[in-house]
Amino acid sequence: MYKIECADDKTRSMIKDRNTFWDPELGKEFSPVLKQLRRTGEIAGASCGFRPGVAGLIYEIKGKTFKLDYTVNSEKKIIRIYEFRQVFHHIDWQTALERDCQRSEEESVYIPQIGDPHLFLKAITLISKGTNTPKGIGIALGSTAKKEKDQARKGDYAGRALMAFGLVERVHHKEDGHSVYALTKKGALLSASKDQETRERLLAEALLGFYPIQIIVSATRQGEKPLTKELIQEAIAEVTLGDCGGTTSPRRASSLRALVNWVTRWAGIAIQRGDSSGIQLYIPNIYADKKSQHL
Repeated sequence: MYKIECADDKTRSMIKDRNTFWDPELGKEFSPVLKQLRRTGEIAGASCGFRPGVAGLIYEIKGKTFKLDYTVNSEKKIIRIYEFRQVFHHIDWQTALERDCQRSEEESVYIPQIGDPHLFLKAITLISKGTNTPKGIGIALGSTAKKEKDQARKGDYAGRALMAFGLVERVHHKEDGHSVYALTKKGALLSASKDQETRERLLAEALLGFYPIQIIVSATRQGEKPLTKELIQEAIAEVTLGDCGGTTSPRRASSLRALVNWVTRWAGIAIQRGDSSGIQLYIPNIYADKKSQHL
């Protein structure tokens, strides 16, 4: 087994503090890389070269969500990480962030109990193809519950969150009194997108229009507050009028933090995560532009 060291405290913090720096997508891609490095000291596809001030070869791994530079000491079995960067995409996050959520001060906001954005994308695809009942969505998203109400609960976790993001709405059937989920115009635009990056970009913009995320991102930028558990809980308490969801509060806080981590990494928003900073790049946001070349 190889021991992993970091060249500085900032890199060490980004590697070790998963709650603060990692979102589900990053974790799924990066965790196996760390595991493989610890086990063998090698990763297929890594390129190598030289860097001023660093003795020996320095290796570079590029993934969809990260970039890693490191050296390998085979004799001492030490991996030394010199740089760990999260990959971001181009998005006009300022415009998306400043959108009016049309929320009254007396209105309580639903806090998601799902933190993986790809489950939301899957739910949108399911709804577009006709799997639109809470039970059907729940089963398709992997519910193993035996009772129908518990299967439907998992479907509602996704459906209610997508309603809060403005991507779906609930439609009631007059005949049987049951309700199903239907895509809004924004949800239909996302569903019709032909590539994964565009779908993720549209979801990122929807999340940036979600009031709790707006509160948190604004606090970490303008208020210069770090992304902490306390900040997440403050935001939840503000938008739920003090009702954080009882026993589901920890799950909601964890999910909201994961979504903040994903959308800020994806869009390149420089929020304060400990001593970390990001990079900001801009392009016109897609929801504001209805031209077909974006699809």
